[in-house]
Amino acid sequence: MIQNDKAEPKSAWEVKRKIRVSVALATAADAKTVEQALRDLDGVLQVSAVRTRRTIGVRYLVTKTDYRALERTLEAAGFPPAAGRWARFRSGYCQNLDLTGRENARARPSACCNKPPTR
Repeated sequence: MIQNDKAEPKSAWEVKRKIRVSVALATAADAKTVEQALRDLDGVLQVSAVRTRRTIGVRYLVTKTDYRALERTLEAAGFPPAAGRWARFRSGYCQNLDLTGRENARARPSACCNKPPTR
């Protein structure tokens, strides 16, 4: 299913990622299987699979899920992510961004203008 989603994120914790799978999405049923598996994850807002490029676009909230959870879900569905050197690097990088975003979302606001926070 191809969707051109140019919508801006509605939240600071909403991210859009593309995941390349190592197994071809041969039929529309394969694409639907992958899309449904990812949609079942908590925090996933939108999923679109591009069969011709073997990529899956996912929009999700980093406060509820992360990149590794997406990869594990794809593996469980029978469509593991690409396993090359660049894919492994990108996976680690995206996971790090998600964890940093989650930590930032949970952080307390800092004091402003050299004023101590009130309790």
